[in-house]
Amino acid sequence: MANIKIQLNGETYQVRENALRNYKGKPTIYGGPTEAGQLVKQFVKKNFPQYLCRVKADHFSMGNSLDVYVTTSNGGSIPQHNFEKINQFAHQFEYGKFDGMYDIYESYENSGTVTDKGTQVEAGVKYVHVNNRPRFGTVEAILNEVINEGREFAEVVRFYTDADGRKSKAKAALLLQK
Repeated sequence: MANIKIQLNGETYQVRENALRNYKGKPTIYGGPTEAGQLVKQFVKKNFPQYLCRVKADHFSMGNSLDVYVTTSNGGSIPQHNFEKINQFAHQFEYGKFDGMYDIYESYENSGTVTDKGTQVEAGVKYVHVNNRPRFGTVEAILNEVINEGREFAEVVRFYTDADGRKSKAKAALLLQK
């Protein structure tokens, strides 16, 4: 599948070609969880290349979500001011919020963004969560626990039993030997 290039705030980004839609006779880019995840990863890579960014798009009945995890290379948290910039960028793709008081989801009046050439980027994510920590099950999560939290490697990885967990455990063990 091909990508198209768009410009946001002077920076060039790529999104999947099928994100381009025609809405009421105008070209619109749908910023769903997959596309928003692509854009957030590119934003972090362009503006904060020293950090790691992992995203997880999820689709479920009545909605979708985007989970973003940003960390240092050893799984530590990043400075708050940089985290806030990433958080702000990611949340422009969220189209509303849940109001627990009334048990309803309320759409924002203004959501999404506009490219530098004026093309609307429609917010298409129901829930955006940006985390200043590693995602459980990743190499960074293991490194964070061992290096930053001072826990024993064997204790940290004892529940990493599935195929992905075993891969993360092996990679982390190699990195810790260096």
